[in-house]
Amino acid sequence: MPNPRWKYDCKLIQECSGIVGVDEAGRGCLAGPVVAGCVILPANFFTQASNRKHFEKINDSKKFDEPTRENLFERIQNSIGKKKLYGATGSASVSEINEYNIVGATCLAMQRAMLSASRMSGGQWLPVLKKEPDLFSDEEERRENWHVLVDGRPMKKLIYQHQGLIKGDTISLGIAMASILAKVIRDRSMRKLSTEFPEYGFSSNKGYGAPVHLEALQKFGPTVHHRNKFIRNLLNETDNKLAGNFEQTQLSLA
Repeated sequence: MPNPRWKYDCKLIQECSGIVGVDEAGRGCLAGPVVAGCVILPANFFTQASNRKHFEKINDSKKFDEPTRENLFERIQNSIGKKKLYGATGSASVSEINEYNIVGATCLAMQRAMLSASRMSGGQWLPVLKKEPDLFSDEEERRENWHVLVDGRPMKKLIYQHQGLIKGDTISLGIAMASILAKVIRDRSMRKLSTEFPEYGFSSNKGYGAPVHLEALQKFGPTVHHRNKFIRNLLNETDNKLAGNFEQTQLSLA
């Protein structure tokens, strides 16, 4: 049975030059960067039956265990290397999350991923800045003839033209691929952090609020890799120990 995500994108390309899928990983974490993935699928990608078979298992990255996700990541990377499709990731650091808030930083990561993927495609797809449709030149209209799909609702702070697709990582092949790129790259970065801060269990919780992570925050306080505003939301008025550790960490960074 054909992958329903393949079928969804294949139907869309009947009226455009291709699909651009964008997704993020780590938006709801307490620590670490937010990472975005962008995958460009030109229309001719869908004319090759071998591509349909090769990617028949692609789905939302959260549907897979880590070894399976890594295997699918390598499949995507292999096809990128053969220029059957194009893809890249972009990230926003904890300091950028603290400065721009998580929505702004997520859009920044997406913009970086989109620009990198565009460069990789040799300009087959070029991001188009948001503007009034009646201001498009003929060249801009040609460039706009792509479906740029971002998982979730449209993002006001994302400067490029795009469409939001709720639960898009389970609907669109391009978004699902982007979700795998973003998730694997971010998970790898969190595993590296785990060697530096083993007590927080980053290798298993990847910075999310798992019990072992929350217990470590209570005992040791936040690290330089924790997100200030996210941690503040965890604090309550009676949790003086964590509050004190948090303020001390901030002083050490000044």
